[in-house]
Amino acid sequence: MQDISLQHFFNDINNVKEYIKHIDLTNKLEAATRNSNEQSLKIFNEHLHSFGKSKKIFEYKAIIISLYGIIEKHIGIWIQEHIDTLPNIIKSYNDLPSTLRKNNFDLSVKLISLVNENRFVKYEHLTKEDLLLSLSHCISNPSDYKLNRDAFSPLSGNLKHSKIIEAFKSLDIELLTKLKLNEQFSIFLKQKFGKNISNRGDELFAIIDDLVIRRNEIAHGADIDNILNITEFDNYIEFLENYGKAIFETIVEKELEYETQFLRTEIVNVKGVFKKGSILCFEIENNKIKIGDYIIIKTPDQKFIKKEILEIQKDNKIFNNLDIDSKTDIGVNLGSGITKKQNFYI
Repeated sequence: MQDISLQHFFNDINNVKEYIKHIDLTNKLEAATRNSNEQSLKIFNEHLHSFGKSKKIFEYKAIIISLYGIIEKHIGIWIQEHIDTLPNIIKSYNDLPSTLRKNNFDLSVKLISLVNENRFVKYEHLTKEDLLLSLSHCISNPSDYKLNRDAFSPLSGNLKHSKIIEAFKSLDIELLTKLKLNEQFSIFLKQKFGKNISNRGDELFAIIDDLVIRRNEIAHGADIDNILNITEFDNYIEFLENYGKAIFETIVEKELEYETQFLRTEIVNVKGVFKKGSILCFEIENNKIKIGDYIIIKTPDQKFIKKEILEIQKDNKIFNNLDIDSKTDIGVNLGSGITKKQNFYI
C-alpha cells in the first residue's frame, strides 16, 4: 500500500469541506448584501431567497452522496491494491493463508456468475473466461499467480460498517478488532463513547450506517424530511477521516506482518536499545543496509509498524550504507519508540 492512496482519500474529503465552505460563504454573502442596491447583487439575493429551501435540500443530497461515495470508492481501491500487493510479498500461491485461497476461489465463482448475468456496469471490463483462466493459473503456476481483485471488492450501494467488516474477513483481516487496537482511532473512539469500547460493537460506527441510510433514501427517491444543516456534517466528516485512516493503517499493518513472514529476517542478536528508544544495536551478517531502508517492528501486543533508518553507525563512525559479509555489530537510529521487548525484522 502506498501512502499516496491515503492522501487521495483525504483530498476527496477536503473537496467536500471546500464545498461546505462555499455554501457557508454564499449564505453569508446574501446576508451581508441583503439591502444592497447594486443590480447584480439584488438579482443574486432574490434568486437565493426564492431558491432557499430547494437549495438546502440539493446541498444536503450532494454532501451525503459525496461522503458515501468516498467510503465506497476508497474501501474498494484499498482492497484491490492490497490484493495486487500480495503476490509481491507472498511469492507462491500455495503459501497464501488458506482463508485467502479459499475466498479467491469462492468469490471468483460468485463473480463469474455476476459477470455472466451482465447486470452490473462495474464488471463490464471482466470476462468469465479471464476469471477462470486466472483461477486455473493459480493452481498450475503458483509461483506466478494473480488473484481476482474484483472478486474481493464488496458490491456497491449499501456499504454499512457490517458489510465492510465482512469484506475484510475475506482478506483474513479481523477489522473490528484491529480498529479498536489502532492507537489513534481508539483514542478517538474513547473520546466519543467513553473508555470502555472493547465490549462494544457496531454501535460505535452508527454514524457510518446513518450516512449509508441517508444515501439510500436519496438514491431511491424518498421524500427528504430530516436534512442536516451544513454545520451538522462536521461530526460525519471527522468520523470518516479517522475511520478511513484506521482502515488504511490496518491494511498496511497486515502487509508488514506478511513481510516479516516471507521477505525479512528476524534480528535475533539484539545488543541493546539506547538514547531513549532511538538507537537499536544488533549483530548483522550477509546483508546490505542503507539510510532510508526500514526495519519492521513487532510489538508485544502483536502490532506491526515500520521505522525508517535515519543513521547507521559502526565502530563509532557514521555510514550512509554498509555491505556486510561477516558478523558485525552496528547501530541504527530509528527515531523513537523502540524497546527491548519488541521483535525486529530486517
